[in-house]
Amino acid sequence: MLKLRRTSWPRELTEAVQVASRHSAGGKEDILAAVQLTDGKWVAGGRAAVYLPTDTEGAVRRVGWEKIERAGWDSEASVLHVYETTAFGTPLRATELKVDDPGRFGQLLRERIDASVLIQRHVPLAGKKGVRIVGRRNPADPNDTVFWNFVLDKGLEPDQPGVVDGAEAALVAVRDEFGI
Repeated sequence: MLKLRRTSWPRELTEAVQVASRHSAGGKEDILAAVQLTDGKWVAGGRAAVYLPTDTEGAVRRVGWEKIERAGWDSEASVLHVYETTAFGTPLRATELKVDDPGRFGQLLRERIDASVLIQRHVPLAGKKGVRIVGRRNPADPNDTVFWNFVLDKGLEPDQPGVVDGAEAALVAVRDEFGI
């Protein structure tokens, strides 16, 4: 059976994406994939961003792909988890999307997150434990700013002596190495 790609989306979704993209990015973005959640809301993805539902009826929140740390599908619970990067020392912002099957949207989510990662390097700080340095750029604009973040391995805490200084030094070294 031939599965055709959807070329039109509900008017409310396309309007919400256009409003969010104009306010955040200054331009219009086309929806590449979307999926309706079990609560009737929608989540959509374009070349530059993912559009997550908000508490406001019919509204979506734009998050550039470079700001997504990771995503995961829990098939048993039918939940798509999306984790946004945050400032060091604060928990990742997690969004749970209840959906029967993420389908093409799930594929787009994985592809665009992967495409945003320019550099990923693990730097040991205490034995094998260390920090993962990640440089991301929006895949829709190769001239865009690189966003940097670092994540400590389990077992390392920011309040341990030398950990934050070591992580910041590792970040500087990786940035210098790549000239970004």
